[in-house]
Amino acid sequence: MRFPIGTKVKFIHTGDEGTVVSLLDAETLNVRITGDDMEIPVNIENVVPAAQYVAAAQPMKGKPKPQMNIPPPPPRHVPPAVGVPVKAGNAQYAIIKSMGIQLAFDPIYKEDGSPEKYLIYVINDTRMDVVYNFTLFMGKRAVLEHSSKLNGLHYERIGEMWFDQLNDSPSVEMECWRLLTDDGGKKLKKELNIKAKTFFTKVITAPFLDRPVHHFRIFEKHELELADEKEASAEDLKSYTERNIQPQSKIIHHHSEPKHEVKQMAEFNPELDLHVENLVKDQRKLNNSDILNLQIRHFEQYLDKAVRVGVDRVFIIHGVGEGKLKNAIATILMQHPHVKTFKNEYHARYGYGATEVEFS
Repeated sequence: MRFPIGTKVKFIHTGDEGTVVSLLDAETLNVRITGDDMEIPVNIENVVPAAQYVAAAQPMKGKPKPQMNIPPPPPRHVPPAVGVPVKAGNAQYAIIKSMGIQLAFDPIYKEDGSPEKYLIYVINDTRMDVVYNFTLFMGKRAVLEHSSKLNGLHYERIGEMWFDQLNDSPSVEMECWRLLTDDGGKKLKKELNIKAKTFFTKVITAPFLDRPVHHFRIFEKHELELADEKEASAEDLKSYTERNIQPQSKIIHHHSEPKHEVKQMAEFNPELDLHVENLVKDQRKLNNSDILNLQIRHFEQYLDKAVRVGVDRVFIIHGVGEGKLKNAIATILMQHPHVKTFKNEYHARYGYGATEVEFS
């Protein structure tokens, strides 16, 4: 059904009236509500032309009331849990030109056709694996924080924002870097102020979601590539300078090194021994609580490094003892989005004093 600009429409479920002021896309209208001087995005499935609504609501005398054949809205695929990356292998198209790392606000509508809230997605339609930090602010107050690794051609749902929060000066702060080396690629940072007036105009059919959403391109593909090229160039220049300030007789020519990511993965130690004597030189001034906090801090840093490097499996050596450290480690692993499974079974080398962790 077509709704040219200026068409008077009625909301199917409430009978409210409005006027189409713009077409956001093939399935979404921008409607000004009569009497409220308010414009909202509305799915075409939730409205009918006012004349059709009147004809259905006020049938001719003596004749049966006609039934309106309103098709159901298209089925929606929503990932089963927040923070679980979904591979976008079932998309019905190929990515011809990547839009990089993107944010999508997917509207959930109420029965009257007005938006109730927005599911927030991070989309990566490049073939690069990245790590990102996301923070949603209302004014100066952070209301949603999420950090994750997101492989190429994946997306994930990270939270939601209510329609009414568009009045609270929402903004987004996002950091992102490629998953390349032990330290990762060069970190990029962007800030996005979400203004209601422009928010409703940024509607496209998002990659992988295959439905109209409020869409923002945050990090372009070339930005991620260029950042790493600049970092590599800086490292090369430093190496060149150090090499050339030495006396000529001391210059030693080496064979070329392997790529950073291969080298870092090869050098990564798949075992972490958390016995305190391996973490600090003098533990005499530490009480039991201090020691546990120190071990947990080292464990979390090691876990982040393992994810960035991209190893498949590690062993965390914690000993047997009273089990406090083992239980704390298990609690963290259960909540970690990139841990596929872990187990504390008898091992010929570690006995029961180590936990084996497998990453997804």
